[in-house]
Amino acid sequence: MSFAVALFLLTFVTALTCAVPGLFIVLRGQSMLIDALSHAVLPGIVIGVAFTGSLHSPVMTLTAMCMGLLVVWGSHEMRSRGLLIGDADQGIVFPAIFAIGVLLLSTVFAGIGVSSDTVLAGDLNLLALSSNHVIVGALDIGPADMWIQLATLALMVAFLALTGRVLTTATFDRAHAVAIGFPVRAVEMVFMVLIALTVVTSFSVAGSILVVAFMICPAATATLCATTLRGALALTVAIATVNSTLGFAFSYTFDLATAPTLAVTSGLTFVAVFATTAALKR
Repeated sequence: MSFAVALFLLTFVTALTCAVPGLFIVLRGQSMLIDALSHAVLPGIVIGVAFTGSLHSPVMTLTAMCMGLLVVWGSHEMRSRGLLIGDADQGIVFPAIFAIGVLLLSTVFAGIGVSSDTVLAGDLNLLALSSNHVIVGALDIGPADMWIQLATLALMVAFLALTGRVLTTATFDRAHAVAIGFPVRAVEMVFMVLIALTVVTSFSVAGSILVVAFMICPAATATLCATTLRGALALTVAIATVNSTLGFAFSYTFDLATAPTLAVTSGLTFVAVFATTAALKR
């Protein structure tokens, strides 16, 4: 498999993996939580890599997920006390945890192979190289990280298929969902675990900037046009496909940094749809 094809497939699969759960995050008004998670997993990644020597070990995934869930738990506990306004809880928790990761990376665990560039923009190009591919017999079936992303996407799709009614009801009217006996708390907890898993598995590919763009921009763009949840989900997938394809084409053709180009493309798509929608409603 050529480098260009591998890079495109890795980009495309990562975009879909982030976009599908991103719709529910946007509808639930938790977009900033993804920014918090994408930064807060850094200490877990640093500790995991320090002990295993790999950005792709199960131990690293577990430690990073624990840090992400710590942000979710800490934010929930602060908000439940009713002493803070809006999303101030996230603004307090995730910078502190992210700063711990930076301190660890620059002192105790300096030189473990996690750079600041990787933290911000990921390693899309590096992970698309043939040395990181899965080989079955004599057949190259693509980057290993692409298959990790596909497995994560499959888990999320299975979860949404099983709990979609509960999650959808809780998204639009949580009090009603609780009142009629839906297991809202359990479903939301599992959903947050899967969100943390998605962020962690996407982090080494996309970095903290592109994870947010991949997860929020397609969904936010889709909600400008869609009138039903099913329509919004279909549009989210379509927009993620367009964004990843155009972003890849621009970066490859003009030799631009891949992750920033993809993030900018996602933002420009949203601006274009927003401007068109606003003009049509005048």
